[in-house]
Amino acid sequence: MWPIVRRFGLLALGVVAAWLVTVLVLNLTVFSAGGHVLSYLRAMESGDYAIAATKAGLAKAPRVLPVDTAKLSEPTILGTRSLSSGELVVEASYQLDNASHTTVFIVEEDEPVLWFFDTWHFTKTPLSSLRFAVIGDHRVSVNEVELNTLAMGVPPTEKVLVPGVYESTWVTPWVEATPQRSVLSDIGDTTSLRLQIRPSLALIDTTVDAVESFLNDCVAQAVLQPVGCPFGVSIDDRVIGTPQWQILDYPVVELTLGADRAAWSMSAQGGVAEVTIEVQSLFDGTLSTSVETLDFDVYGIVRGTTVDEPVLNLF
Repeated sequence: MWPIVRRFGLLALGVVAAWLVTVLVLNLTVFSAGGHVLSYLRAMESGDYAIAATKAGLAKAPRVLPVDTAKLSEPTILGTRSLSSGELVVEASYQLDNASHTTVFIVEEDEPVLWFFDTWHFTKTPLSSLRFAVIGDHRVSVNEVELNTLAMGVPPTEKVLVPGVYESTWVTPWVEATPQRSVLSDIGDTTSLRLQIRPSLALIDTTVDAVESFLNDCVAQAVLQPVGCPFGVSIDDRVIGTPQWQILDYPVVELTLGADRAAWSMSAQGGVAEVTIEVQSLFDGTLSTSVETLDFDVYGIVRGTTVDEPVLNLF
């Protein structure tokens, strides 16, 4: 009887010992501080941002996520060290945007699960900030997510997950900005981005067409002083028939951002108009043809590009 009991006792002791060894191994690997960081990085690697956000201690993933075609890869834990506060510093390396990067994470131990399995949380959430200055609009697109800087606080700031690649730009049919690429690997940092909005070719062409249409309406007025137009003549003699206007050179249109950073000042300079008039001298009654050329400029303002409805107003 006793040999059997002893045998079962030794078997039970072996099972308990094996279980304790398993717990120890798991706590040193999967449930270790490094394991917690590695599980976060692997979620980022696979694009499981909901899981990554949960690992990061967030209620939900940020609205702007890393570039899907430039996710990190090959995450590796380089080492762990303790702080006097009891927190652990975990350094990890990985490949991101065709280069090697490292990130330092700070974690702290939580209450164990089932009294044995260690759990951890980030004491410094793995987030970084993008701070925007958009000159010429109040909108910006980050990784194809449209943001309104007027609703982002002062200064406009957006928090995003680290590590990650973020591309900021703004493009509409009327305006555009050069894309800026940010590779973020440091937790808690702020990256300042200044996007200079410029008029698109479509906006310039549309403005040119509007100016030329305006000038064509001017020369269609068979009078000495076309109403609301940038040119006109005065004749002392009697006009016979109607004046004939034509544009010899259309002015060159330029758009520059106005002082309010929302509208575009329009200058069209270097225009040349010609008028041909048949006149009769009041002195001796002789008839002659008068041909005059006049230099002129046109000025105005283009509003509405911030709502994608540009309108040209001429002065």
